[in-house]
Amino acid sequence: MASDLTLMPDYVYTEEIAYKTAISEFENGVEQRRSLWPSPKHKFTLQYKNRTSAELATITSLFNSKLGALTSFTFTNPNDNTEYTVRFLEDSLKVDKVFYELHDFQFDVIEVF
Repeated sequence: MASDLTLMPDYVYTEEIAYKTAISEFENGVEQRRSLWPSPKHKFTLQYKNRTSAELATITSLFNSKLGALTSFTFTNPNDNTEYTVRFLEDSLKVDKVFYELHDFQFDVIEVF
């Protein structure tokens, strides 16, 4: 199945893997640990440099259709070809115009369960 985010990012992009652990410490010093997530979450910082207005329109259209960080979409990690269900981390998308018809933009997406 094709991912919703079809525009591949530049290399190098950043990938983070995070676990969520609850640690309860008792009065006698004993700790109890438990995982709050069924599996680790992945976070990706994707950057796009010197991209055309058409490529910017592709990302802007996806961002607007998902209402920023409200709803999820799919993204295929080009590093391992794994498809993740993610959402935008922020409700804003910053774009730098670097030259006529060329744009730089970067955003974070985080895996959702």
